[in-house]
Amino acid sequence: MTGGSQLTDKQILGFSRWFAFIGAFLAMFMISPYEYAFSAFSHDVTQFFHIGAVFLGTVFTVNVFLESVFGWPAGFVRDRYGPWFLQLIAAFLVGIGYFAAIFGSPALLLWVYAIIGGIGAGIVYNNSVTVANKWFPDYRATVAGTISAGFSWGSIPIILLIGVLPKMHPIAVFKSIMLGLAVVSFVIILISAFLMRKDPPKGWRPPTYNPQASRSKLIRATDYQFTFSETVRTWQFWILVITFLLVASEGLTIVSKAVQYGLYFHFALVVAVAAALGSSIMAGLGKFITGVVSDAIGVIKTLILFYTLSGVFTLLSILFGIVHNEIGFVVSVALAILTWASIYTVNPAAVGYFYGEVASGNNYGLLYAIAKGSGAIYGGVLTAIMIGALGWINTMIVSGLFGIIAALLAIPLLWKIPKPPKKV
Repeated sequence: MTGGSQLTDKQILGFSRWFAFIGAFLAMFMISPYEYAFSAFSHDVTQFFHIGAVFLGTVFTVNVFLESVFGWPAGFVRDRYGPWFLQLIAAFLVGIGYFAAIFGSPALLLWVYAIIGGIGAGIVYNNSVTVANKWFPDYRATVAGTISAGFSWGSIPIILLIGVLPKMHPIAVFKSIMLGLAVVSFVIILISAFLMRKDPPKGWRPPTYNPQASRSKLIRATDYQFTFSETVRTWQFWILVITFLLVASEGLTIVSKAVQYGLYFHFALVVAVAAALGSSIMAGLGKFITGVVSDAIGVIKTLILFYTLSGVFTLLSILFGIVHNEIGFVVSVALAILTWASIYTVNPAAVGYFYGEVASGNNYGLLYAIAKGSGAIYGGVLTAIMIGALGWINTMIVSGLFGIIAALLAIPLLWKIPKPPKKV
């Protein structure tokens, strides 16, 4: 190591790198309701403002699609200029998006909540999850998983509040919740911009970094740093894209429609809301568990295991719905989401493990944009159309099979990791 790579994290940031981790986690916490509280949120919007399910499916799709796609240009800018200015912009966009939901206007929901809020969430997501690859090569998967968990757990207070809206003046309370969310998210993301304000120089490692002594299976076998163009020319990258896309499609079907899914089987609203709440809790827990497991046994083994289980539990939720077993339904939905959420840990960890840290924002940004953006289209609009045409059961069977197919496609990654290109 030379030059700036010999500096400690405190010399670069002015404080410990763990404060950058805290800032990233809190920022992810604040964008969580856009995706994970949408099921409960959309139920109330339908009741209060009489907006149709297909239109709300479009709002969800546009928001998640833009959150996914704008992670790529955000990663490109972040790799070159650092995260702080992007995070400042995102604070405004995220807050404005939540504020627009107060009015219940279809135009504002689409153009402000979905589009502006989605762009802001995309910037925050890439900025935050890339902290793991930039600052934590020694705890890559565990940190990525914990930061990603914030993206799930941040919706829990909102789901609880919306789920217990009082019968007297429920619209006023709903608007107060969304206003508070807009203000708090703006402030927290501004603070995170300060905590995450710099990236380490190329080749940086923490002073305690010792690959030989590390127990992590994600210590890279080579110090070679792939460029973005080199990354996209490897077939392993596109296997990651396809498998991420399939599993994202599966899980986003449940996340966007958990309440409606439960109501289809004539479960009480409290059971359906419990499924939505369980989804948020378990998604965060799944991201954290996946990180710990990946560091212990390896990212690809973890990916294959959790993708398979996500498909199995999705199919089991259908069975428990048919036999009207409330506990079985809630548990299977929760476990399907726990294992599905692995995509948000194993993929950034795999990108860092395969290709290095220098271009990790750009590399993961493209992977996330293609895979989750396409998955959002399927999980939002396409499944709404499929449910109308094929019914809930057939639609969910297709989604469950996606997870199993993805696991099978990923098997070659167990023994074929990308090799540095030969220099001519």
